[in-house]
Amino acid sequence: MKELTLQESVVKLVRIPRDAISTAQSTVSLVEQVSKVLEIFRPYTPEVRRFTVDYLTRTSEIKYLLNIPSGVKRITHRKIELPATTGFRIDEVLDLDTTDLLKINYDSNGEKWVFNADDFPNSNRFMVTTKGIISLDFLNRLVAVNCATNPTRREECDCYWIHSAIKDVSILEKIWEELDVERVNVDVRIAVERFFSSAIPEPVKERLKIQSELLDAIRRGERNIEGLKLKYRHSAIKAKISPTDLVDLLMSLVSGEFFSNFISLDKPFVLGSIEPHRELTSFIPERVKVNVLSDLNFQLPAAKGELTFKRKDFTDAVTTGIKTFVPKRKK
Repeated sequence: MKELTLQESVVKLVRIPRDAISTAQSTVSLVEQVSKVLEIFRPYTPEVRRFTVDYLTRTSEIKYLLNIPSGVKRITHRKIELPATTGFRIDEVLDLDTTDLLKINYDSNGEKWVFNADDFPNSNRFMVTTKGIISLDFLNRLVAVNCATNPTRREECDCYWIHSAIKDVSILEKIWEELDVERVNVDVRIAVERFFSSAIPEPVKERLKIQSELLDAIRRGERNIEGLKLKYRHSAIKAKISPTDLVDLLMSLVSGEFFSNFISLDKPFVLGSIEPHRELTSFIPERVKVNVLSDLNFQLPAAKGELTFKRKDFTDAVTTGIKTFVPKRKK
């Protein structure tokens, strides 16, 4: 009967996940077993030192520390294997003793990248960096994000509770020495239509309504729309303002540059992009999506706080902007 090697015996007892990402989805007990296996085979088994994720782009970087002592151990343990994580590629190999970037050949069988210890220079420590894209499913398993749909209404402000957190930190700390999840994004949707509806003069709202009905009728392919066209031309006399000019004004009031003046955030959150939204057949912005970002790691595994929308100040700004614009269009 063939005698099993130490490595074959341990692998027979413990089914080790293919890579660090799949390990992250396993149970605590399995992670503890894997940790023991890693201890047995060091310095031959790579240590997963750092895992970095950009939440917005889903790009990721994994750094492995290789301990490859020179001497007799290199002779007896020539093969070095790294898990070929799906969607990842080897980006660089760094000699940590000399800080030189190395060009090291390796073989790949689809599941592993295999190096020959003889190809490494006479140093002891090396860092291998791999880069790739993680799946949306894994990202959702890694991080939880939440925000209030309905704000807490205060005297002059609307406040939205926001929260982001790394899940299962105690498990992940057993796998990665460092974990950085950058630009974790929480989308806060702020309804703004009512602020514009109350500030736009009635003749202008009437013309916008008629124009919206006309566009909707055209979109549906209706033929008898002459009555709507006549009403639209008549509304232009009463409104004395171009819908296009008014839409440009309204969209400028929800642009990121202007709207950000009415947003404040608790630390550690920072403001990302601001994206206004309106329906195709509507001329009034319906809502504004505010992207709120945070960076999470083992030192800061969770972030919570509030986004404050200065409702009264924004209402005053909308009213002033429309009032000063409409008279300029009078003939």
